[in-house]
Amino acid sequence: MLENPQQPPSDNSSLSSLFVNNFIFVIFWLFYLAYTYLLLFSPPNQPVPGFPIWAIQPETIIEIMNESLNFFFILPFLNMGGLGGLISPLVPPVSEAIFNFAEAWIFMFLPLLLADVRGRHLPRFFFWICAMFLTNVFLIPYMILRLKTPRKKDIIDQSSWVLSRSFGTVSLLVGITATIWFFVGRPEWGNLAVRLDYLIDQFTNNRVIIAFTVDLVLFWLFQSILLGDIIEENQSRKWLRFLPFFGLAFWLIGQSSQTSK
Repeated sequence: MLENPQQPPSDNSSLSSLFVNNFIFVIFWLFYLAYTYLLLFSPPNQPVPGFPIWAIQPETIIEIMNESLNFFFILPFLNMGGLGGLISPLVPPVSEAIFNFAEAWIFMFLPLLLADVRGRHLPRFFFWICAMFLTNVFLIPYMILRLKTPRKKDIIDQSSWVLSRSFGTVSLLVGITATIWFFVGRPEWGNLAVRLDYLIDQFTNNRVIIAFTVDLVLFWLFQSILLGDIIEENQSRKWLRFLPFFGLAFWLIGQSSQTSK
């Protein structure tokens, strides 16, 4: 009996993967255009509350500068310790907590981007340093451009574990501090009910707070995508990619034990 000749593998799966990849590529670019227009350039209160970057109000600039001076709560805690060379600006603790939580999250993206094989051909440090100032204005394009590189697993450079662990530890401490600060920081600003009322009010007229909130959601999405590509399927900690902020911090801190195996 003659055996049937073996058929060559079908290209249907590769074509389907290419189609899906291109579809996601287009969707991401459309989303990026919508993101930049709505949060940065759309007219005042149309449709997003608050003012665009070309009509930003002086009080908004002052608030952003004051939050930047209180970056990672370094200056407030120095003042609490009696070091008063530079006085910490008084900033509403709710917006101050959201700002620092978002900065702590994007801070962790440097070792995450460096571990991303699909973005190896991109200037990852450039994207990260720009994202530290304008968050997803630069992070979204990185996520788009990396789609053009085929997905593959690779071994993370073992020399990066010091960077990963230090960034993860610092960000975890800042994230926990920001969470506590939201509820009890600067007690003169009132109790939790007052703070929640302030937050609701900010959502109706402060585009900066809205942008930071959208950024936090996107950080969660991008963290899930990047860690999903980086962490091997057989690793028990792969579920950490779905845990917002803290999952990335725990993964980075654990890199010392993971890369030494």
